[in-house]
Amino acid sequence: MGRASLGRRGPQTLSSRLATAVNRIFALQQNARRSILCPVLPIELPMSPPPQHRAGPAEASPIDWMLLAALTAIGGSSFTFIHAAIETVPPALVAIGRLWIAAGALILVMKARRQNFPPLLVRTNGRSRLNMIWRWMIAIGIVGYSIPFLIFPWAQQYVESGLAGVYMAFMPLWTLALAYFFADEKLTPAKVAGFLLGFAGVLILLGPAAISGVKTSGFLAQAGLLVATLCYAVSVVLTRRAPGASAAVLSAGVVGMGAVFATPAFFFSTFEPSQWSPESVASVIVLGLGPTALAGIIIFTVVARAGASFMALANYLTPIVAVFLGAILFHERLDFGVFAALALILAGVAISQRRPRPSARAPDAAQKSS
Repeated sequence: MGRASLGRRGPQTLSSRLATAVNRIFALQQNARRSILCPVLPIELPMSPPPQHRAGPAEASPIDWMLLAALTAIGGSSFTFIHAAIETVPPALVAIGRLWIAAGALILVMKARRQNFPPLLVRTNGRSRLNMIWRWMIAIGIVGYSIPFLIFPWAQQYVESGLAGVYMAFMPLWTLALAYFFADEKLTPAKVAGFLLGFAGVLILLGPAAISGVKTSGFLAQAGLLVATLCYAVSVVLTRRAPGASAAVLSAGVVGMGAVFATPAFFFSTFEPSQWSPESVASVIVLGLGPTALAGIIIFTVVARAGASFMALANYLTPIVAVFLGAILFHERLDFGVFAALALILAGVAISQRRPRPSARAPDAAQKSS
């Protein structure tokens, strides 16, 4: 009888622990007033975590750095999987399949937390109108998912996977400009210097050959990548202004809307499953479950432990991973300029994450005045 009771209690304990862990991870969004949308990883990240979680790189634990490394590897590898997927699967179908797989996974997470989507329609003044939260989820889903997720596979037909990953470094620069003009956020000298230094590193990574002397298709692809990163930045501003809701609901809703509005691209693409290789199909599945869904758990864990500012380091480190994976797996270019660029990017990260130290003169002045 003892064994039977223990056998029944074991699964219950495990399930309760899993439920508690998921609740702790996603409960962080409940008290957040502002959030940002992490590119490639479809999760809203609190910009103002509780004070005990506002840690910088200096206070981050080894576990935090390990989680950040895993997150960076997942994000950087997404361009590698896109490269493998589009070898036999049309780019539009790669984006659509990736989004629907991710949406299904996130809906399962939402249901596991016993949560549901808000009503689609609400009645105001006797009229049925689209719920405000759904308006925001549709807008963010289109701008932050449908458009950029369709652009990246298309563009990677003409540019290297490493170069596509490097373009992600433009996203913080777009966000910085948009936040200054539309979100009334202050620009500190450290942020400006750090972003510009990182931008200089990106220019070195691109090299003159990547900007001049390219074919028309390559130039349009690079322009498309810039548009995609701009879309990510716009989605950041939109998400910060969106009404509050559960992180699980927002994530599932936004990615779901991205999948819905990306689906019409199916009718402009060829559909020949017999031509798809197992490697390409597996890459699409990995893209949906990994960089587009599963990594969200890591994101919330890192934010809860070390803060959103620490998690933002992934935006700079992801291009590095993309460049090296492209060089190793697809023999893409990797010269000495890359190492100089990486040094500039990492220096930019360190400077932008630097926080002003409290002045020691203020307490002294207060004591003298008293």
